[in-house]
Amino acid sequence: MTIEIQASDLNQDGSVSVTIDGKSVKLVKESDLGAVKAQLKDKGDEVTKLQTDVASVNMKVSDYHQDVLKERASKETFEKSAGESDTLKTEVEGLKTKVADLEKAGGENATKLTDRVKLILTDGFKVDPEKIKEMALEDLERTEQALILTGAVPKPANYDGKGGGSGSSPDDLAGKSPLALATLGYEQDNKNK
Repeated sequence: MTIEIQASDLNQDGSVSVTIDGKSVKLVKESDLGAVKAQLKDKGDEVTKLQTDVASVNMKVSDYHQDVLKERASKETFEKSAGESDTLKTEVEGLKTKVADLEKAGGENATKLTDRVKLILTDGFKVDPEKIKEMALEDLERTEQALILTGAVPKPANYDGKGGGSGSSPDDLAGKSPLALATLGYEQDNKNK
């Protein structure tokens, strides 16, 4: 195995471009890789937690839906048998109120669930919020499942928004010798420690 390293191979971001057995390879600091890996693990844990929360809310919505169906069936039964009885009319009105309350609670839970799935898609999978803002809950869930099935993972963070390095522009480094560039790199690396 042969490794060729030239002074011009030192990059602004602290990485080194080398040629190993005729193939170009970029070597980066282990601490940078560790930070990115930790960030990905944290995002994966967040996605898993949110998926667990979504499953829990789905169960609650299903339970509310079953309660709504039961209350509707109960209301219909009472209305058929009630006739003109004042006592039964009062019970029917109470059931109507319960059904309305359950429908309201079910609607609120569906809205919360929709918001959570949107949050998972926008924050975890970096989906454009404009593309999913009008989607129904079922469509959002199918989109999430499709992303999971395709092996999509959350995008790593861009820590400083500058694209790496010390924040200097390429123009700041123009015309400097390789030795001067290496010196700047080592100085910057020492500042970061």
